[in-house]
Amino acid sequence: MTLWEGAGPDLHARYDAVDWASTPLGPPEQWTGTLRGALRTIVNSRFPAVLLWGEEFVLLYNEAYVELIADKHPDALGRTAQSVFPEAWDEIGPLMQGVLDGGGSFRVDRTLMPLHRRGFLEDCWFTYSYSPVQGTGGRIEGVLDIAVEITSMVLAQRRAITLTGLADVLAGATTAQDLRSRSLALLRGLTEEFAAIDLRLPGEPVDAGADGADLPPAPSALLVPTAAYVEETAAGRVVWLQLGQPAPGEEVPVLVARQSGRLPFDYHYRHFLRGIANALTQALTRIELLASERRQAEAERNVSIALQRALLTPPPEHERLAVAVRYVPAAHVAQIGGDWYDAFLQHDGALVLAIGDVAGHDLAAAGTMAQARNLTRGIAVATVDGPARVLEGLDRALELLEVRSIATAIVARVEPLELLEQLDPDAQRDRWRFVWSRAGHPPAVLLRPDGTTQVLDAGGETILGIDPATVRTDLAVHLPVGSTVVLYTDGLIERRGIPLDVSIKELCTALAAGAHLDAEALSDHLLSTLVVPSEEEDDVALVVLRVVS
Repeated sequence: MTLWEGAGPDLHARYDAVDWASTPLGPPEQWTGTLRGALRTIVNSRFPAVLLWGEEFVLLYNEAYVELIADKHPDALGRTAQSVFPEAWDEIGPLMQGVLDGGGSFRVDRTLMPLHRRGFLEDCWFTYSYSPVQGTGGRIEGVLDIAVEITSMVLAQRRAITLTGLADVLAGATTAQDLRSRSLALLRGLTEEFAAIDLRLPGEPVDAGADGADLPPAPSALLVPTAAYVEETAAGRVVWLQLGQPAPGEEVPVLVARQSGRLPFDYHYRHFLRGIANALTQALTRIELLASERRQAEAERNVSIALQRALLTPPPEHERLAVAVRYVPAAHVAQIGGDWYDAFLQHDGALVLAIGDVAGHDLAAAGTMAQARNLTRGIAVATVDGPARVLEGLDRALELLEVRSIATAIVARVEPLELLEQLDPDAQRDRWRFVWSRAGHPPAVLLRPDGTTQVLDAGGETILGIDPATVRTDLAVHLPVGSTVVLYTDGLIERRGIPLDVSIKELCTALAAGAHLDAEALSDHLLSTLVVPSEEEDDVALVVLRVVS
């Protein structure tokens, strides 16, 4: 029976082939009982173990240790540790010597120890312990090294952290260029994984900077979406991955990386690269979908605005009444909606003013707005009825025409007063009467000639589209020369976190401050005072009536 009887056939043959007499240990028959016993123990163990024997630390190891040192086997058997591990000797040599000199055993956890074991200097991580092996009389004859390689675990954890971090930085990317900048800021810091890496975007120039150095401008073969293309270059191994499936005649982004020379190009490395490519592909797809949605929303916004402005015609000219109108679209695409106004004359010469807001903020709301505005105009022009009857007719028409929406509105009729000669001369200043009916809409505000304001908040019946049988009421107020009435939609006054009554008071204050202005200038004053251009959360319609004479 040999000393290495427990070794497998291949390792057994390797032990037999060593010329032990030429080693510092001498022939096996001269080995001490301590060495013989220790060797029998490790060769029968299934845990990676190596004896580092004598003052020169000659290697004797078991089958499990062969996988750990890879290509260093079988030449490592019977050779000194310094000759087998020159790349690590500066670190491990003093540790072995310390144990041999009586410093006691110790353990090292999760340490990086680069080894030249597969044709290149490879980053490896180990947890290992060195223990003294004592012979007769307590003399330390050698060192027992029990080692566990944890390289796969360390790399898996590091790569998982990288992919998680990549997902985090990509979440905030809004354009392909932004995504490229964010991702490369992270990936180019992984020098232990990549000697160079770049993300090539269609139509963008190839990065010629230091971070993209040594990367070919293009692959030497046609790329396919489902596989990585690997080519060997003078600078090292380069991997190309196409990000997504291109449509005919189109290009897609490409990830290109030159592998670090200190890691094996194995399944785990390729899987890591594919994980990066998948994260980039998903983020690019998300960005493109968002861009497409923005383009569609912007197109709808433009159509909505064009529709509204086409319908919101200038008011009629009047010798004694001045009317100014404004429409301001919301800052946000999603808030373009159904605000509208109108001003026209009835057969008897009375001026009709209307303003409304259809529920919704999209192209459908703009379409419903057009129907509501045109119906209101048609009903009012066909008769000389007051505002209440017009709103009742509009409510019934919306139901009959199956316009499935709700809306708020004010319809007002501005009519001249026929003053008799016997009236008190002081009363003759009341030349006009403002008659209105309100369907759930924010109240009009009256600015009197003396600069005081009055909120016309009486009435305010149910909004349109709820109950077509609603009976509505006409209310009236006299307008002396110099009076001003303001009709508006909620975008002028509503602000997040501010009560509506406070906002209406702010409107009254702004209105009084602009009392000296004509209707056109007053309209601009109200918008500039009450609406912050970058913060409009809703579109704004505005009608300003001034009694001139």
